Formats: sequence, C-alpha cells, structure tokens
Amino acid sequence: MNSIRFRPGRIAVALLLLSGLSLSACAKPGEGEASAPQKAVAPKTLPSTLAGTEWRLVEFQSMEDAQGITRPQDPSLYTMRLVADGTVNMRLNCNRANGMWTADQAGSPSSGGFTLGPLASTKALCPPPSMDEMILRDAAYIRSYVLKDGRLYLSLMADGGIYVWEPLSAVPSAMRPGAAIESAILRTAPDYTREIVGETKARYASERVDLNGDGREEVLVYLMGPFFCGTGGCTLLVLGEAPEGGYAVVSDFPITQLPVIVSDGKSNGWNDIWRKEAGGGAKAAYVRHAFDGRRYVKKERIPAAKAPEGKLCLAGEVTFEKGIVLEPRK
Repeated sequence: MNSIRFRPGRIAVALLLLSGLSLSACAKPGEGEASAPQKAVAPKTLPSTLAGTEWRLVEFQSMEDAQGITRPQDPSLYTMRLVADGTVNMRLNCNRANGMWTADQAGSPSSGGFTLGPLASTKALCPPPSMDEMILRDAAYIRSYVLKDGRLYLSLMADGGIYVWEPLSAVPSAMRPGAAIESAILRTAPDYTREIVGETKARYASERVDLNGDGREEVLVYLMGPFFCGTGGCTLLVLGEAPEGGYAVVSDFPITQLPVIVSDGKSNGWNDIWRKEAGGGAKAAYVRHAFDGRRYVKKERIPAAKAPEGKLCLAGEVTFEKGIVLEPRK
C-alpha cells in the first residue's frame, strides 16, 4: 500500500488555491460583479414545474452533424436557477449572469414557450475550454422548453440546437463524516500528525459508488488542504471494504481535479475511472485508470477538450470550506 507523503513545498500555493483565488482567470477592473439586469416586462405565467428549480448543464446538442455534441468539462461550473419571481441566476464557468426568464405552458406543464434574457454578466476571461460565451450568445435565441425524464431541454429557434440540463439537486456530494473512512485515510497517511500539520487541518469529501457490481459500495474520497494538495489538484482515494471490517485503500491518485468520471467500461469486473490532471506546465488532460485485479493503473491519456462519458462523482460545490475536518494523529 502506498503512503501519502507530506509535501511542505506546496503549502503556500495550496493555501492560495483553497482560499478561492483564481490563478488562471482574471477579470478586468470593475467587472468582478454582474451589473443589475435591464428593466424587463413582468414575466408571463410561470409553470410550477419550472419556477424555483435549479439546473446544471449536461450538454449542447447541435443540429449540424459536423459539430455534434458539446459537453462542459465540469458541469458543476454551469448552473441555472429559475426563481419564482421571473429572475434567473446563472453561473457560467468563472462568470455570473443575471436576468429574466419567462415561460408559456402549451396545454401541459412539461412543454411550452420559453425565453431567457436580457442577461447581464461579468466578463472575466475564463480558462479554455469554456462555454460561457457560447451560452450568453445563444440565450437570446431560446424559444421553447420540454421536460422529459427529469431533464430540461431548451431549444433554440430555427433548429439551432438544444441545451440539455439536469436538476442540480440530483448531483450528489457527500459531506457526512465517517469514522471508518477517516481511519482508512490516516492509515495511508502516517505523516499526517498534529506536530506536522499544526492548525492547518485537512478536509475531505466522499461519495459512495458500486464500482465492481457486487452490491457493496466503494468510496471515492477527495482530500483537501496543504498536506494533500499540489499546484494542480488534490489527492483522490478509492476505498473498498476490508475483510477485517472498515475500509482499505484500493488506489490513491495525487494531484487530481474534480469531478471524477466513472465510465461504463469495465476492466476485470470494475468500472474504469477517468480523472483530470493539470498543472506543472503540462496541458490539462483526462487520464483513464483500469482495474488490474488488485488496484487501478493508468491506461490512456486524452486532451481535456471534451469530458469522457460516464457518471460524474464528487461533482457540484466540493470546496475546502464545505469539507469535513480531518483530525490528525496525536
């Protein structure tokens, strides 16, 4: 079993990352907040099925075969809140947008006319690839909506394409403490002691998922804080049930960025895992790991232009501030 070693040289950079400061996106002076939306006409009837709902972007479906489907690298960075008073609040990567939304039911709450805007947004330069400019450009051309299988489909005029959204509440992000999980973390990180970390305690988030189809859930754990993070990300653990009880570390991956993608593809009965790597001068990429019978091993690396297909885990607002405090060894 590999031990996770203390990386003292990375503390300063990690503290900057965890404080919420962006090292890659920068806003122009005076553009840090979205300006107030333009005065709009009172909204039309707002269907109860949409009013007060929150969504995150799944993909954009182009009607042109050459373009196909465009998916955000991290769907948690693209969210939309349809407030019951007719206002809309959006997160578009590193930008925010506010404005108005209206909807007309077409005899059924599951479909009808839909308009979005006018929108006022911040104008920060988001790191590529980003869909913020594309969404802001297309917002004025949205004309209808359909609710199907729990997803919201917003269609552009003249068959210009469809934006597909899913409920934000459906995105799991487990922030519940677990004694067995913490014991497994401490066993694989023997240097995580009070003497070394002092008052700078790490935090973690976890999500359960059955990776091998045996009906018992493994646990994905994301460790955050200077002890477990580098300039390009933080440590990810895959935990499995131990024969003697509790959990044991199946694999650990340093310098990982969220979310983690669990693929439908399998190796030796276990789902493959895609994780994002960046930093150190290397271009961002997704790395596929396959189970070799004992642990996960690296199999391929692809550019991060498009996210691989699969189930998103540890998605949403997984931040240091919301994480569970990990008490160090005495």
